[in-house]
Amino acid sequence: MKKVMKRIWMLAMLSIVSTVALAQEEEETPPVEEQPSVQVDLNESYAGGKIEVTDYGTPAEDGSVVVTITVTPNVTPDESYIIAKDDIVVVLTRATSQTREDNPSIAEPLELGGDDPEDLSTKRDYTFTVPFGFGAWVKEANFSKVETPVTNDISKDDGSKAPSSVTWDYAENVLSIKGTGATRDFTAEDIPWKDNLTNITSVVIDKDVTSLGAGIFAGCSNLTSITIANAKQVVALGEGAIPANEGLQIDVQGNLYNEYMITDGWKDLKIVSANAEKIEGFSFSPDNEYDAFFSKEAVQVPSVLKAYIITGIDGNGLTLTPVTEIPAGEVVLLFTEHQEISDFYTVLTGSEDKPNANNLLKVVTDEKGKDVKLGDVWLLYNDVFYYTQKGNIPQNGIYLAKPEEQPEEQPLKARSYYPINPQGEKTAIMTLRTDGTIATTPQKGWYSLDGRKYDTMPTRKGIYIKDGKKIVIK
Repeated sequence: MKKVMKRIWMLAMLSIVSTVALAQEEEETPPVEEQPSVQVDLNESYAGGKIEVTDYGTPAEDGSVVVTITVTPNVTPDESYIIAKDDIVVVLTRATSQTREDNPSIAEPLELGGDDPEDLSTKRDYTFTVPFGFGAWVKEANFSKVETPVTNDISKDDGSKAPSSVTWDYAENVLSIKGTGATRDFTAEDIPWKDNLTNITSVVIDKDVTSLGAGIFAGCSNLTSITIANAKQVVALGEGAIPANEGLQIDVQGNLYNEYMITDGWKDLKIVSANAEKIEGFSFSPDNEYDAFFSKEAVQVPSVLKAYIITGIDGNGLTLTPVTEIPAGEVVLLFTEHQEISDFYTVLTGSEDKPNANNLLKVVTDEKGKDVKLGDVWLLYNDVFYYTQKGNIPQNGIYLAKPEEQPEEQPLKARSYYPINPQGEKTAIMTLRTDGTIATTPQKGWYSLDGRKYDTMPTRKGIYIKDGKKIVIK
């Protein structure tokens, strides 16, 4: 009996110990935390980026939770977006199980914590507090697209002291090339205005642009006019710069008209000049480097030529003074510098100022012509001025007059011919007929350098002209 009672007692004790141990075990196991009552519906993607919940803070005593959101604007090589804190509106809702349409905001927007970065296109965090039992969602997130600026710099370093600064602009079918200096070269792939190639009908080039790169207007199949404002120099042209469009006209400044007409790259195009009246001006004699020229209108001298007036004459030669504009009625010498110019147009300038009152080159204006005596004046032939025989120079004839300080009654103390070619005297010689006109074909026979004819070959040593060529007798 005693043994039975002892066994019952032991089982009771084990039961008590087990119960206590279980109770102790339950007391030592931490209670399971309840899920936060705050539910935030913010994981949204937008055209400009995304906003997502990245952290729930520990609930406060009142059950509110600080929520952290991360804002990530989209940034790609093609487009970029920015957003500021003020562009984000987070609002409270009463429940989170309903849709936003059924569960509108119930309070003023929540205040966001955190600072805007200097670069609004970078990723950053903001915070806000949601009370116990409420939800939240983003009502507005205004991402702004940043327009990527199109670089319009098309400059090229041309080696000049002043660096080039050339830009382009396009509007209403007109492409404008602006700035100073030279443009770079272009390929079909890197033309900045390639999206408007077939829309461009006109090109305007600024007055200080000096050079157009290769391929600059290639592909402009509907281009009909190019206007160039540079009045100082012919604009240089790269290979394939201008398309061969039918009817394309190049409008240049009048004083450069002649130069465009003879410059490689331009001369095969249709050159026009809207701001200058052109007159047919001059043809060089085949054998001459110099020719005398005058116009009734003031004209500009093409830069491929040199123009001079004669301001002095003595036994040592002629004094030549260069000019760039020829006033109305003024006579000049034009020097070809071996340029192959058979005919060119002069351009009226409107200026009538005299370049120098001492110009000894004159033109006969009288319808009756000008009667001259032997040695009175000089006429030009094959780059040499020779004195005249007695006769009459017809109207519009050009001659070299004696200096005004030379008394009329005294003979001119100077040699009877004046070569003006800086490379030496010419071998051909002229002869004046008795009427004062020039025999333009070299005469057969022997002549002295001053034009006196010999019946036979001279016997004295010296330089003579035989059948239009210089001969030295020793």
